[in-house]
Amino acid sequence: MPRLPRRVRALAPVLGPVLLGVVAGLVWWLVAPIGPVVQLQGGSVLGAADPELTASQDGWLVVISAAAGLVCGAVAAVRPGAAPVRRSLAVVAGCLFGAVIASLVGQWLGPPSVAAQVAAGADPERGLVSPLRAHSTGVLLVWPAVAALVMTMGHLAAAWSGARTPRDPAEVAEAHDHEEPRP
Repeated sequence: MPRLPRRVRALAPVLGPVLLGVVAGLVWWLVAPIGPVVQLQGGSVLGAADPELTASQDGWLVVISAAAGLVCGAVAAVRPGAAPVRRSLAVVAGCLFGAVIASLVGQWLGPPSVAAQVAAGADPERGLVSPLRAHSTGVLLVWPAVAALVMTMGHLAAAWSGARTPRDPAEVAEAHDHEEPRP
């Protein structure tokens, strides 16, 4: 397999999560529920199960984002590169972009806004469908937060195992020379 150019390798921590964002948005569109809504006289929109629908749409995005964060964090922890701090920061930034892209892809693939449905001739009394969108911006932080947590745990585990095992055979011999005999 040919080796990737250096610039492409340098952008991989950001481009990977961004491309995964497209897939996550597609999955969100496929699994997140939509439902009928009615437009009230003042222009506001009410769904039969509005709080549950909103929570379910956001909940599915959280689940998908957490899974994507787990994948991104694990890959970054296993392959920290020469500069793990810089790479970790790039992965977190990429995950934030990936979450925004997932939200935008799901929104783009899902039903249009209620205003666009009315403008297209849908009956405001019936026949309107809830659009798919992230109702809370906090759900967009799940992906980078999970990735950061997984990377931190991976880096800590690597540091812990590296601190416990001597790297040089001379260090092992020297450590045994300075041990006091046990009674």
